[in-house]
Amino acid sequence: MSFDSLAFAVFFFCSFFIYWRLRSEEGKRLFLTLASLFFYGFWDVRYVALMVFVMAVAYAAGRLIDAASTDGRRKTWLFVAVALHLSVLLFFKYFDFFADSSARLSLALGLGVSFPRLELVLPIGISFYTFHAISYTVDVYRRQVVAERDPMRIALYISFFPQLIAGPIVRSTFFLPQMRIPKVRDADQLAAGLKSFALGIVFKTVLADNLATIADPVFADPGAWSTQALWIGALAYYGQIYFDFAGYSLMAIGAAAWFGYTLPDNFLWPCTASSVTEFWRRWHVSLSSWLRDYLYIPLGGSRRGRWIMYASLWTTMLLGGLWHGASWNFVIWGALHGFALSVHKIWRDLKGRPADDRFHAAGWLLTQLWVLFAWVFFRCHEFDTALDFLAGMFGLRESPDVPQQLPAYLIAVIAIALLVDALTGRWRAALPGIRVSSASHAAVIGCAFALALWLIPLTAVPFIYFQF
Repeated sequence: MSFDSLAFAVFFFCSFFIYWRLRSEEGKRLFLTLASLFFYGFWDVRYVALMVFVMAVAYAAGRLIDAASTDGRRKTWLFVAVALHLSVLLFFKYFDFFADSSARLSLALGLGVSFPRLELVLPIGISFYTFHAISYTVDVYRRQVVAERDPMRIALYISFFPQLIAGPIVRSTFFLPQMRIPKVRDADQLAAGLKSFALGIVFKTVLADNLATIADPVFADPGAWSTQALWIGALAYYGQIYFDFAGYSLMAIGAAAWFGYTLPDNFLWPCTASSVTEFWRRWHVSLSSWLRDYLYIPLGGSRRGRWIMYASLWTTMLLGGLWHGASWNFVIWGALHGFALSVHKIWRDLKGRPADDRFHAAGWLLTQLWVLFAWVFFRCHEFDTALDFLAGMFGLRESPDVPQQLPAYLIAVIAIALLVDALTGRWRAALPGIRVSSASHAAVIGCAFALALWLIPLTAVPFIYFQF
């Protein structure tokens, strides 16, 4: 059930009106949990049981860790719970990937050992709700959150439908306390939610889906396009994945607000980052901060010397890449970002400069080019295809003279992106002479939403992050 579908609109408004008719907070939480399970089951009801299992493990682990009398027992229950959560993720998402990789390695070594493939259907959103479960379990172990006695609270935290399929990844320390606050309909919160959802619709249907019409044909057959077309296709994909995922996050934030809940911002205009370190403070913020706090720091982080820091950083980015999908291209994408992060830290240490978010033109150009090249590996399904794509971008192979022309309507798409960026992005803060009133801001967002009716492609494009 996609956010930009008629089915979701019917589901959302029915849920909204029933939710606010309920008087007790327990009734609201129960209904919202059941509605979220229905939302998930609408895709494939068979996998609702899998998510319920993850909920049960998280709830039981929290109670057992809280009741444990020694640190050793607390750590044991933590290990068991995290192992179970990761086992679910590894089995459904990576079993066939590792089976294929092992078979290829066996063939290369001349062993000829075959490994069975299960051809499992990847449960939608599994990467996100297992991370929610792990977050709760670890937070209870760290005593950052109190173990919940009411299983319905854990069920709602893990299954809450606005963020269930593609995030943002919400910490238990952020979401669980909100359940203890009585929910009342607030006109300002509803208005903010509507604005966020409408802007997300514009991002997805007007910007991302139109950019997909340029990127998809180029990535489908890189050898058939010229150097100019490959550059345009790569840039179009950068814009597509940003506006697609940022649009989903904005819609999730807006939908949650209509039920009285707040979700964290997930994108802070990463296209303005002038270092890869800053890029990861602005891109998919909920994932990057999750990896930092639950993987990078426990591995050693920056507390145990420079080489441990680099090893922790590379491990985090490699696993972060693999988290996105069962493909070595995702691992390469993570390695490229790990390399760039390490180089930036070395350069910053040599210069003796602390980290800051000031804009640097040269740093911005280098950062955005590196991110662009890395996206090629992220988008291409095969390693050889990615290399061929990059070779064509730099004129290292013969390319047909097939120029890529920007469709006329794309001028309007780019104009909308620039207007939205000028009003809400970092450039607004960087230009102190510009002052935009809230009325003007709302007017531009409204005009952009109206233009969406004209610019929405006839064929809907699925959200990119649904596959992760």
